[in-house]
Amino acid sequence: MNKYLILMAAFLFLLSGCSSEPKKLSGKPKSSVPMEEVKPLAKDLTEEDEYEFALDLARMKIEQEHYAKAYSLLKKLKQFKPEDIRIYRLLSTYYEKQGNLEMAFISSQQTLKNPYKTIQDEQKYARYALLNENYVEADKIYQAWLDRTGSQTVTVIALNNLGFSALLQKDFDKAQSYFLRALKLDPLNEKARNNLKLIQSIQTDQTN
Repeated sequence: MNKYLILMAAFLFLLSGCSSEPKKLSGKPKSSVPMEEVKPLAKDLTEEDEYEFALDLARMKIEQEHYAKAYSLLKKLKQFKPEDIRIYRLLSTYYEKQGNLEMAFISSQQTLKNPYKTIQDEQKYARYALLNENYVEADKIYQAWLDRTGSQTVTVIALNNLGFSALLQKDFDKAQSYFLRALKLDPLNEKARNNLKLIQSIQTDQTN
């Protein structure tokens, strides 16, 4: 079996991906929050409560694969509260499910500008960068984890991700060095071990 097909399968595995709450309709005659189709049962919700309900509705529409309705809600929510990081997380998920990986990457990029960004936001951004073959951006994230972490677990993850990025770029020597460093810290790490075997198989095929 051509080992480059295995490499491509590993790359496509990145496509399996993730996403991340309701509260009370005020007596106001009309709200500027984008409520559509479904009205909550409670009658005394504030404008902020309506916003939270609409955000949950958009999330639910994505899960139900009602993408047009989800996108319509998210566009209006973004106009109402453009600083809300949750909107861009949902937009990234929406675009990924639509197969638009470039826009998924751009949406996830917005989360990194937000002061409430998490390591999960960085991880998602780096994954979209890899899917768009933007290895420089992905490696920036993984290298930053190496530079700032005091956690061996995060260090091993960063080394494995840097190795995988190098593997996708067919820089096998660099990839091997990252996986070996990961194994030195965690000798039982299966990802590093399996990727080293893959590199050895590819290099054997190249010499035959």
